[in-house]
Amino acid sequence: MKKMKKIMAVLLAAVMTLAMAVTAFADEGKTTTGKGTLTVSVKSGTTPAQTLKDQTIYLYKLFDVTESGSDENAHYAYTVNTTDGYKKAIVSALNNDKITEDSTDEEIENAVSSLGSDNAKEVQNFANAFRKYALKNKVAATKDSGKIIDETKTDYQFTGLEYGYYLVCVGSVNSIQASLLTVDATHNAVALKSEAPDITKTADKDAETVHVGQTVTYTIKGTVPDMTGYDNYVYKIHDTLTDGLDFVTNDNGTKVKVSVKINGTEVADVTTADFVGSDGNVSDTATRTMLLDLSQKVQAATAGQEIEVTYQATVNKDAVVETKNSASLEYSNNPGDEKTGTTKPHEVVTPTYPLDVKKTDTHSTMLADAHFTLYGANEDGTIDKTNVIKVTKDTDANGKYTYAEDQNATDAITDVITVGSGIDEKDYNLHINGLKAGVYYLEETQAPDGYNKLAAPVKVTIKKTGDTDYTVSTPNKQGVDTEEDKIIDIENSTGSLLPSTGGRGAIAFGIVAAILVFGVVVSFMRDKRKANL
Repeated sequence: MKKMKKIMAVLLAAVMTLAMAVTAFADEGKTTTGKGTLTVSVKSGTTPAQTLKDQTIYLYKLFDVTESGSDENAHYAYTVNTTDGYKKAIVSALNNDKITEDSTDEEIENAVSSLGSDNAKEVQNFANAFRKYALKNKVAATKDSGKIIDETKTDYQFTGLEYGYYLVCVGSVNSIQASLLTVDATHNAVALKSEAPDITKTADKDAETVHVGQTVTYTIKGTVPDMTGYDNYVYKIHDTLTDGLDFVTNDNGTKVKVSVKINGTEVADVTTADFVGSDGNVSDTATRTMLLDLSQKVQAATAGQEIEVTYQATVNKDAVVETKNSASLEYSNNPGDEKTGTTKPHEVVTPTYPLDVKKTDTHSTMLADAHFTLYGANEDGTIDKTNVIKVTKDTDANGKYTYAEDQNATDAITDVITVGSGIDEKDYNLHINGLKAGVYYLEETQAPDGYNKLAAPVKVTIKKTGDTDYTVSTPNKQGVDTEEDKIIDIENSTGSLLPSTGGRGAIAFGIVAAILVFGVVVSFMRDKRKANL
């Protein structure tokens, strides 16, 4: 009996051990599903830096996924999403003769798996092809972010996502670059490989600094975006000038003259752009805002081709150091509706500079009626007497002049005159606006009454140091080089009364002397008469 009890105890222990092993094996092979989060962020390190402003992020779940095991022992089983259109989209994107809509989920999964490793070209091609098919055939996205308004936002988080194999893309891109990943408990982040449409803007090199009357050529460049899934696509360039610039227009002044090239070929029938009034509507009256609608031309082009737009603007008398214009692109960003996004404005600064003079006596009192002429310089920096800078006198105040747009105009003058007080309450009494950076000579041609004229012209160098900053230096002034306040201080001296002859003092002395002599003569004659008596 005791022996039987021992045998039973051993058997019971064996059964319990086996049961525990079976339980452990079952836990190891347990299949899990669930819901997780996915953070989608822009690609870092791009220039200019990207954001998600005006974009809509779309998620397409190609496969449902179940997971067994964990870490290095994890195993995944995929089944094709049964939502309408997904299987057709996957089969089309695979472009594999052996895979059809009758293929099993396992066969389709193996075909995707055999495309290559992470980031392989074939995997990216599959992602791009699925996105293109899905957009073109209106396959419904599993989830989307809606239009993102925050202009600083660089990431967006989806929550409550069922585990699965997802494709991530945005509504409008320069080229197709969709991203693929499995979303589960440990895989929950992806960086977008796509870039939203954008433009760049530059001014011709010779116009980095400008004088009034100079014409500046601006160039805007962009790329034909991928328009898959769009029935219509909006591609409009908006450009706004500051008060110091005027568009170069067509002969009747109702349009902005433009040149448009796509893929290097001139678009022959696009030669003008519309003006836009303050109400935002197209106007036949010249304004400083233009609208160039290239929607139809872009739709007829191929994604990735370069778009180049050039136009010109003339610098006018209202130009200042901060004279600039800005361009932005309005583009479609949501297939199936009329939503558009707008890029951050791209600004180009084409500065023009003032020359400000503070003319004083030796006691810092501002002096009026000092006459000057401004000259340009030779290549070696010496004064060029043949290059007289002509100006026009401003009508709103004395002492203010502007570089003459037409140097041969009848109202262009060479004589500029100081006033006796600060212009516009500033610390200068002569102002010449509209000069480009360079070397100039300011020669005093007539000093104020009672003061000595300068012996030599003052050399002035204006140098660009930034988009909105510059330096003014006067290297031939004694003890002065850089004018820290950008105002040229010029003193006129006056001397004491010099020695002279023929004044009233000499005449009075002569009269007194004559009287004394006359007295002496009279006294002498009187004494002589007495002697004769």
